[in-house]
Amino acid sequence: MKVASDTLKDSPHYIRREILAGLARHGFVVDRKPLDRPSPDDVLVIWNRSRADIFFAERYEKVGAKVIVVENGYIGKDQEARQLYAMALSFHLGAGTWVEGPTDRWNLLDIVPRPWRASGREIVVLPQRGIGTPGIAMPLSWPGDVVARLCKATDRPIRVRNHPGKARTEPYEDLKDAWAAVTWGSGAGIKAIFAGVPVIHELPAWIGAPAARFGLEHLEDPFVGDRMPMFRRLAYAQWTIAEIKAGEPFPWLLA
Repeated sequence: MKVASDTLKDSPHYIRREILAGLARHGFVVDRKPLDRPSPDDVLVIWNRSRADIFFAERYEKVGAKVIVVENGYIGKDQEARQLYAMALSFHLGAGTWVEGPTDRWNLLDIVPRPWRASGREIVVLPQRGIGTPGIAMPLSWPGDVVARLCKATDRPIRVRNHPGKARTEPYEDLKDAWAAVTWGSGAGIKAIFAGVPVIHELPAWIGAPAARFGLEHLEDPFVGDRMPMFRRLAYAQWTIAEIKAGEPFPWLLA
């Protein structure tokens, strides 16, 4: 018997029912609390990898069981305004793992990035909430620290776009005069790349790294090359509610 346990809140925001329905389609017994003695065939589903879930995640991983980490999608919605949700094994923001399939899922999502921007004055800092696993979550001191370093590194105007919290607003208005965006490793950084704004990041394993540059020394020569390999891989780490309920992400996550 394969058991899928979870620590998700039972509210529409966390799409718990849809995730459990998708796992049930793959033969899992669902709606169980984390097991004291999981087997390698069992699965644990968590939202982000918060401190409260690290103990359970490590218990599962110690015996070779899979831990699926769910978060809000890196591109919030597709062209049909369907909300996307991120899924990967063990971690999020690119530090986790997943399989990129042979089909061009990005093309199926029908999302067209805007051309790279050729103008703009500001450096826009995109902090995140700082929740998650130490070493992957943004250090709480990072926003103030990076602004201090930017003041020494550039004469360009610096704008800080604070994380909107539960409002889940998009960053595009704050990016309208951006030369580049600077992030630790946020979903807002992915949206900046999508909007054609070059991004500098400071989380080495960030999911957007193949279409950005690491380190403030690249403020004046940011990445403006081919973004599509990153977006195609990204597409296999984010799914619509209908796809999740149908169980479509799980063959790629549990292979």
